Amino acid sequence: MTSQKPSGDVDILTALKELALASRLKRLSDQLLRDASRIYRRADLDFEARWFTVFYALAEKSPRAVTELAAHVGQSHPAVNQVVGAMTKRGLVSSITDPDDERRRLISLTPDGLALHQRLEPLWDDIAGATGDVINEAGPELLKLLDNLDAALLHRSIYDRVGDRQQSRRLDAVEIIDYRPAYRRYFRDLNYEWLNHYFTVEPSDEALLADPNGNVLKKGGCILFSRVDGEIVGTVALIRHSVTTLELAKMAVTERVRGRQVGRKLAQAAIERARSLGAERLILFTSPQLEAAVSLYHAMGFRDAVLPESDMPQYQRCTIAMTLDLTTRP
Repeated sequence: MTSQKPSGDVDILTALKELALASRLKRLSDQLLRDASRIYRRADLDFEARWFTVFYALAEKSPRAVTELAAHVGQSHPAVNQVVGAMTKRGLVSSITDPDDERRRLISLTPDGLALHQRLEPLWDDIAGATGDVINEAGPELLKLLDNLDAALLHRSIYDRVGDRQQSRRLDAVEIIDYRPAYRRYFRDLNYEWLNHYFTVEPSDEALLADPNGNVLKKGGCILFSRVDGEIVGTVALIRHSVTTLELAKMAVTERVRGRQVGRKLAQAAIERARSLGAERLILFTSPQLEAAVSLYHAMGFRDAVLPESDMPQYQRCTIAMTLDLTTRP
């Protein structure tokens, strides 16, 4: 969705709608906190609105450890430490070392803090009543909506949701195409680039890459390529081992497009093509040194496997086997 750009004298946060949700909530929060601070000053109370949740939690139960306080009020450990420090300077709280764990500080309200709490309680009743009036004017469902918003963000953060959308957009930009004789050099060059970057080109690599038609296509396999902005940037082969088993092999992506989901799109396409070719099992051989690749394969459902030595490729580089059951979908 593309947000509408504001114009003229329209309030920018209102016009930007969901794009400015965080800024709009902060503006509302800042306004409410400013009003609360003015209320405390008018009542001649030496209290800051930003202390409220920590102070209230200590009034409920003292002593509390800082980690417990942070979890209870939903703030970071450093933020709670900052508030505790400010209230300590005002003589409202004190801290001692936990006798059961010297690494923990236990925070309690001081006698001055307890006395202040007694004076604050009737004022908090007034604030709650006035805030209730505002909520009723805005719509009684407001608090429920905020609960729902909290739950939705707890389920999946905006950070993760944006990452999902970015990944999806990158995947959509990757085009998967089949082998053509004109692409033969890309199959070779991309794999040579990849092998020379991480390992060395071994004789078995040279033999397979020299004749993709004879070693892959004529044996019932296939070769796929990824294209981004009209440029061939990655490749992968499916090599036939038997009627029911294919090997995912020779997957290579050029260095300049790493991180753009090209490898993931290639692997996904290879898995779907293997199913369409009637395979029930997909195997691959990779190196434990390639942590990112191994992590990707695991995420796509591949599991580590132990194969007979006779079935393992004879590379000088360290090699592990992985398999994917194609008869079920994750």
